[in-house]
Amino acid sequence: MKVISWNLNSRTNEDTLKSQCDYLKDNDFDLITLQEVTLNSEKYFKSYFQNRNIISSFDLVKDKSILIKKRKYGQLIISKKLIKYLDNKCSEVPFVERVLSGYMPCKDIEIHTTHVPPGSSNGVIKVQHFEGLFQYLQGRKNKTKILTGDFNSPKDELSDGSVITWGQKINSSGKVRIAVNPKWKNECTGERWDRAERNIIERHNELGLVDAFRSLNGYKDSSGSWFTLRGIGRRYDHIFCSEGLDVSLSFYDHEPRLNKLSDHSPIICRVNL
Repeated sequence: MKVISWNLNSRTNEDTLKSQCDYLKDNDFDLITLQEVTLNSEKYFKSYFQNRNIISSFDLVKDKSILIKKRKYGQLIISKKLIKYLDNKCSEVPFVERVLSGYMPCKDIEIHTTHVPPGSSNGVIKVQHFEGLFQYLQGRKNKTKILTGDFNSPKDELSDGSVITWGQKINSSGKVRIAVNPKWKNECTGERWDRAERNIIERHNELGLVDAFRSLNGYKDSSGSWFTLRGIGRRYDHIFCSEGLDVSLSFYDHEPRLNKLSDHSPIICRVNL
């Protein structure tokens, strides 16, 4: 099963939307998970992929009027095979539309995708999202599943496998210490922030999950999926798979980002079920 996870950068221009859809169709993905979808782009994707099975996190929100500003982003799952909304939805996060969970009956596998709110603009909401998602997935530890999305974490990964979170800072001598953005110091401690990000990024094995990219490529590969204006790469986009699944391919495709289809490079995996 060829799987992709991609943050679409909330694009609404019709030419760009068509190019995004063409890229997804031309690469013949079996399972497409998308983040930073808007209500307008959702309509376009549903129309373009009308012959496939689609579920949307916007359907989890009864009052669509709240889907503005920080809550305007949703997720889509597009599948060649039948996929249904998972009955037991994640309600432990502040923005319920930021987690979308489905079940693929023919493969007996759950598909979860998420877009963790960035801490720079959402503060402790990011922490609460990580905590809630981890709690939700702990209850589904024994289910065969794939978890994808834009996690806005980690801040960095070292070649020895060490993870640096946004609850930490590195000084000029390279020493790492716990620290939280002063803007949020009255809402959350650095210790809590650091622990919350590690819940998924580092402790995914406690959920029975494997980091698909690192399991194949190790920590010597410094690939990023989003880049700062200074060209610093952050590996924000991830695919995690249940330990029993065989992942034979995992990489970031930078071409769509370089072609300005999004500011994120999608992560692509081949999972043999």
